[in-house]
Amino acid sequence: MAKTVVVGGGIGGCAAALALHRAGADVIIYEAAPELKELGAGINVQAVAVSVLTDLGIPLEKFHAPSEGDAIFTSAVEYFTAEGFFISSEKVGLAAGASQPQLSAHRAKFHSTLLAECLRVLGQEKVILNSRFTQLESFEDHVILHFEKTTTKDPMPPVRCDFAVGADGLKSRVCRALLGDGAPRYTGRMIYRGLCEVEAIHADGCTVSLCGHENGNFICYPISEGMREKGQFLCNWGLCVLRTHPGGEEKWTSEATLEEIREELEEFGGNRFAGLTPLQLAERTEKIIGWSLFDRDPLESFDFGSVTLLGDAAHPLLPYGSQGATQAIMDAEALGVSYQNAMAKGTGIRGCVKEYSDLRCEVTGKERT
Repeated sequence: MAKTVVVGGGIGGCAAALALHRAGADVIIYEAAPELKELGAGINVQAVAVSVLTDLGIPLEKFHAPSEGDAIFTSAVEYFTAEGFFISSEKVGLAAGASQPQLSAHRAKFHSTLLAECLRVLGQEKVILNSRFTQLESFEDHVILHFEKTTTKDPMPPVRCDFAVGADGLKSRVCRALLGDGAPRYTGRMIYRGLCEVEAIHADGCTVSLCGHENGNFICYPISEGMREKGQFLCNWGLCVLRTHPGGEEKWTSEATLEEIREELEEFGGNRFAGLTPLQLAERTEKIIGWSLFDRDPLESFDFGSVTLLGDAAHPLLPYGSQGATQAIMDAEALGVSYQNAMAKGTGIRGCVKEYSDLRCEVTGKERT
């Protein structure tokens, strides 16, 4: 049984740990966060990725129950002009005939469901927090990973393993250790995001809604099954607009003000979601986050011997079309399958990494275009 270290305990890292454990690996997760807080806003997870998670043994109800994941079973995506004229709609998930639903969820609650399963399956001692990756040494038959305490920067004892998976997100330290710094390119767009509560539901209470024009668009969708059952709407909304280069470092947690986007929200005033315009939804929002969108070139390979990358560490995706979490989970499935195949064939960790790279590198590069 190969000792496997997953660097990063986010959605992709947890899914990878579960898939590898199910395939027979001895898995341990190292996560930089000193404690796991409820951060983030809404995400959509496509039905194909939900199928992966249920196949890994997580009951669907864990994601859906209001007392646990509290996710909505998304029924449709609808499109409107900036003036509010209906363009089209498409069914998704169960409504489209899929075997599993598409989920609209609060990112923190979705992640907490995955983390709870990792703690149950792997054991508390196999999920180590406050451990920031610093460097690696790769050898023919093993890898040595170095970490420091996130809070104090004190070095931790080196960790020797047979297989290392970098699932440490957009600014992956593992990717940087393997390939050096790669400068991101600014896309010319910025997303503003927020959460608010509304005393009514929009449509069936399970619909993703978009409106916009060539210079910007607005999206909103429900992310609480518990509130939907009460006839209410926990609304996750986002506004994507053109912006000049923000300068400084790439960030996705900068607080913004309503005045920065008021004029652009007013352009979509012909639309009503649960009876409110996009501006009125934003006016109900306690905290607005601004995220400048940067892009990166896809990697030519995920094959680094006994080391590989997964999720945003491997293929950073812009936050469109429910791609990020979905593709990270699909990576995890492919990695588990590749591990199981390699162990059966006797090709070892290097055979696993090669098969995984062949399965996922090209397809995730295409997903970005």
